[in-house]
Amino acid sequence: MPEQVDAPAAAAVPAVPVTPRRRGRPRSGPRANPGLSTRDEILAAAASLFSSQGYTDTTTRQIADRVGIKQASLYYHFADKSQILRSLLKGTVAPSVQFADWLGTAGPDGGPVDPAVALAGLARYDLDGLLRDRWNLHVVYRLLDIAETEFAETRESQVALRAHYRALSVAVLRTQGVDPEALPDADLELVFGLVEGIISQRQWGDDGTRAAYADAVVRGCLRLVHVPEPQIAAAVAAGTDLAATFRAQHPQD
Repeated sequence: MPEQVDAPAAAAVPAVPVTPRRRGRPRSGPRANPGLSTRDEILAAAASLFSSQGYTDTTTRQIADRVGIKQASLYYHFADKSQILRSLLKGTVAPSVQFADWLGTAGPDGGPVDPAVALAGLARYDLDGLLRDRWNLHVVYRLLDIAETEFAETRESQVALRAHYRALSVAVLRTQGVDPEALPDADLELVFGLVEGIISQRQWGDDGTRAAYADAVVRGCLRLVHVPEPQIAAAVAAGTDLAATFRAQHPQD
């Protein structure tokens, strides 16, 4: 019987590295903001366009072009333009309303906080949110063509926040022996107006300048409701501590 000869071993085929597929669709251009996710880039671009040319005149194609993606890619993240706006507006006012509600049970034995401290804390928390607003959303939701749309939830939050400022102003005035009913009704809105006015100062100077102005606004709020000057610093400090506590317990995205 002839001797069986083993067949030569097949030559090893070098493994071809497999490049993992990237998620999402290819871009039509370079990233404008490499540090952001695509979703956040879309939000940033939309906020910029809404504030510069209005909500109505901004199209999803313009938003996609600003980001450097195809329009179809935008719909991978958002169903339509209104959903983009809803995502932007969510959290502009509601956190301050939540903080104001929280102050009602943050005092001794689960009761309300001293009204002057609560007013200082609300102003401090609200001002911090306005100054940290990276996409200028508080300006966006005041645009006239957005005011005419169906975004009632944000409007309701704004009304609620204004009511909190008014109620605290009335409470502080009463503790100072001032009858709020004897004052012109518009005077009870001054604190809210002073805080909201910081939006127009967002571009002033550097971060230190804006922070110093915000500190002055908190003190000014207490002066408007007749808090004696020697008591202002302590009320501001206590209110600032409450704002920091709430922010730590309820971090915002």
